Amino acid sequence: MVAMLHSPQFLHILQAEKDHLITVDITIPPEAKAIFERKLSDAFSSDNFSDLAKAWNVERNIVIQEVLDQHLLPAAVKWVREFVREEAEDYLADACRERLKSVRF
Repeated sequence: MVAMLHSPQFLHILQAEKDHLITVDITIPPEAKAIFERKLSDAFSSDNFSDLAKAWNVERNIVIQEVLDQHLLPAAVKWVREFVREEAEDYLADACRERLKSVRF
């Protein structure tokens, strides 16, 4: 990933995707998603052991899964794409600036 931040490679990848030559799919490893989901669940779950508390915890876990899958992860993917694109554009602009500074007219 770091290499893509310091080269125009990701811009080429995005162009190939725009030309329908490839598909870019950004995902989170299942283990990382499970850990994040568990941490959210721990933060929102009730510590009570009653049947009612258990039922609410089940509902909370359903909401956490829906929020992750339908909102948080898609927003994170969009943010990552934009962040890497912007970094690659900045790198390319800096490289062009340096190249132009070195050209003697």
